[in-house]
Formats: sequence, C-alpha cells, structure tokens
Amino acid sequence: MPLPDQTIYLKLQEHGDVLVAGFTMKMLNDEENIEQLGQELFSLVEQYNWLKLVLDLSNVEYLTSSVLGKLITLHRKLHRSQGKLVLFGLSKGVDDILRTSKLLTYFTVADSREAAIAQLAS
Repeated sequence: MPLPDQTIYLKLQEHGDVLVAGFTMKMLNDEENIEQLGQELFSLVEQYNWLKLVLDLSNVEYLTSSVLGKLITLHRKLHRSQGKLVLFGLSKGVDDILRTSKLLTYFTVADSREAAIAQLAS
C-alpha cells in the first residue's frame, strides 16, 4: 500500500529512508481526535514499516499530555523495532511543555529539518 502524502493530522514527505511527518494542526488538544492522531502516527511504523522518523512540530503551538503520551508510545514502538525518532521545529510553547515534562532529554531534538534528517540518514 503506498504511503499517502497527507492524512487528517499529518503531512508526509519521504527523504530516502527517512520519513518527515509534519502536523497539520496548530493546537493538538483534546478537542481533536487524539486516538485518530495516534493511529496515524503508529501506522507509519506498524503498517508502512518506517524506522527513521522525523516529526516536524513547527506548525504546532500547543499540545496536551494526551498527545505527549502518543509521542512517547511512538518513540517506544520505534525503539523496539531498532528505529529512531527525531523532533524539530519546537515552538516556545511546545519547548516549554517538553521542558516542564522533563521530555527534552527523552526525545532527540534537532535544530532544523536538515539536521534532523542528517541524524537519521544511513
């Protein structure tokens, strides 16, 4: 099954063996369907077998703990499959949320799209 260019929550771009997924929504809160968001993220690993994933958060101004839970689950799924996740484009709000949650050290964070892809390129 070919990878779509876009889902409800994600805009997808292939860069060799690295997939860049950018969020389409600015506010990732509980008013959105967080379960659907999780399924879209997890399918990248489980259905499409991507092991090198870059999440572009530059469009996201806010996310809730429910969304953080999905990102942590995605990180664990990739780790179990010998894959890797890199985040970039953290707004001040998202950076503050990750810092407060002590997750800036849990996730690998890059300064730019190019740096994130370079960290994963084989």
